[in-house]
Order: sequence, then structure tokens, then C-alpha cells
Amino acid sequence: MQCETVAFTSPWILQIYKLRQDVLRSPLGLNLFDEDLLSEKNEVFCIAHENDTLLSCLQLRKLDEERLKLRQMATHQGNQAKGYGKKLVEYAEQWGLENGFVSIELHARNVAQGFYEKLGYSKVGAEFIEVEIAHCKMIKKLS
Repeated sequence: MQCETVAFTSPWILQIYKLRQDVLRSPLGLNLFDEDLLSEKNEVFCIAHENDTLLSCLQLRKLDEERLKLRQMATHQGNQAKGYGKKLVEYAEQWGLENGFVSIELHARNVAQGFYEKLGYSKVGAEFIEVEIAHCKMIKKLS
């Protein structure tokens, strides 16, 4: 498995969108392609793949000079619990450190909260509804 960052114009982008649709939107009866995806052009796309097969993806959005927001984390259902997501988050954190960021925050679905807690993220504040389901804000200081 290899982790890397790719651009919004990368040939990987269609596989990233398909994975996000399959894992994050279809189960909720939503369509990713109804959203304004051009707003993501300045985000950092991180992927885990083996050869030409996308295993997991996430995006990093710069909030300010010190903080990133991790968003749109998705791993193929058949590949969950195999460590691909964990490795990809660790890769994204290292990218953040190497680029001068000191923390990463995210909005975790309740079902994913334990995954992020194991990686050192802490819950902040009350639960809220986003994309029609419960989420919580989580933060991690990078070191």
C-alpha cells in the first residue's frame, strides 16, 4: 500500500468521488454530484492505493496558518478494519506537520468516533447534525 497526495486535477479524482459516493452519500440517499465539487479545488487530496486500486481517501482543508480540517474520509467497506484508513490518517498528519500545521480538526460521524479516538483525537463540544446524521467535532495537536 502506498499513500500520497494528489491534485484536484489528478486522474485519481473520479475514483475518489466514486468512493465518497459509495461510502458517504449513497447510504444516506444523497448524491455527491449534486454538490459544488469545484469548491474543493484548493484542498489536499490524500489517498491510499495499491497499484491502480484506490483503498482509502481523505481531504485536508486549510482553516488558517496553523489548523487543517480533515474531511471526506472514506474506505471501501471491504477494506475497512485492515489498517488502510489508519495509515492514511497518519500520512495526512505527517503531511500537516511537514507543512507547518499544528493541529487537525474534523467532524466525525458517531460510528467513526472510536476510530479517531484511537488515533489520538479528542471530542470537543456537543453533538450536532451534519449531512442529516449526528457528528461530533474532534481535534488533535500534531507533534
